[in-house]
Amino acid sequence: MDAAVAPRIGLALSGGGSRAIAFHLGCLRALKRLGLLDHVAILSTVSGGSVIGAYFHAHHGDFASFEAKIRHLLRQGLVAPMYRKLFSVTGIKVAAAFVVIGLVALAVTLIKMAIKVARWVTPPGLAARFERFEIRSPLHRFASRTTLLEAVFDDLLFKGASLKDLSAQPHLVINATELRTGSAFRFGTMESGSWRWGKIHRNDASVAHAVAASAAYPLFLPAFDETLTFEKDGALKDSRVILTDGGIYDNLGLGCLWPDRSPDVSLNVVPVDTIICCSAGYGLRQDPPGQFIFARMLSVFSAVFDRAQNAAMHRLHEAQRTGQIKAFLFPYLGQQDRQLPKPPADLVRREEAHAYPTDFNAMPEEWIERLGLRGEQLTFCLARSYLPHLVNDPSCAEETLDAD
Repeated sequence: MDAAVAPRIGLALSGGGSRAIAFHLGCLRALKRLGLLDHVAILSTVSGGSVIGAYFHAHHGDFASFEAKIRHLLRQGLVAPMYRKLFSVTGIKVAAAFVVIGLVALAVTLIKMAIKVARWVTPPGLAARFERFEIRSPLHRFASRTTLLEAVFDDLLFKGASLKDLSAQPHLVINATELRTGSAFRFGTMESGSWRWGKIHRNDASVAHAVAASAAYPLFLPAFDETLTFEKDGALKDSRVILTDGGIYDNLGLGCLWPDRSPDVSLNVVPVDTIICCSAGYGLRQDPPGQFIFARMLSVFSAVFDRAQNAAMHRLHEAQRTGQIKAFLFPYLGQQDRQLPKPPADLVRREEAHAYPTDFNAMPEEWIERLGLRGEQLTFCLARSYLPHLVNDPSCAEETLDAD
């Protein structure tokens, strides 16, 4: 490859729990083999993708040792280490938070009920005064199950590292969602924050905290409730933010890679000319019939979720068609096998791998192999077909010469 025309690749690793970690391991293995990882200018990660992506960025050994660590993490899972953390100082803090915040919330509820009763029994002129009262809990949720997850990440992977400790190249962006404003909140080695709140002053968040925020799936893991100091318009201001799973806003992690972003508004703007998005979700879905509200709402959420990802795929095609980017790859777990160019004879079929759940439980070895191999095979086939001029693969060069 000519160094003068070396690509600037934006690599996105989607969410999807341990399923995403295993799938992305195979994708990274293929990209390493093809020589494309050397040209990644920015790595954007979400949820399960943040676990493997942040560790890949922070890891100082070779790829073999990185893969061995990730396989060990998948085999033991994250749930059992979280339970063990309950019997630690962090666990005591979580239990204390549960009791204290629960009691305060109960007190606030009783006060609100008392005010409502007072409005009913007092004269109209006096009752109007009660409308001025807005009672809220004064406490943040200072610890939760997500705090346990953060502690596990720090113990197993990141060893106390902060974003400032990581290498500046490639740029790492760990995507979360800020619920108060409904906006993207991105932790990065360059800068962290949100266009609504500004940049975090000093950018001193820990890697484990950023990854835990990105992976805090709302149904099971509470959002981080914290006050941070932001820089915006030349001033410092403390603001309370509610941070949860990055997949709520953008499960593909493509948000910070779009070529039309402006540094005047957005954070972590890094120009790229090629996008590779590895997705461990997205595919044809057929939920079982559900008549109860939880099942219905889960299907509604999934439909909105799928449509958002479909729109992102369309935007990738448009960006290439209009010349905003030169090329893109989109290896995704649920891809239809018949649409895959030149698949290998031993291809792991979609039906064999697509249905694995998106939790963080321990993963059997056969599933690690199956998901990882499918990620590797899809990425390798697509890269050879759509980026033959960029990959370090002799067979691609031979095919190009034959075509000429």
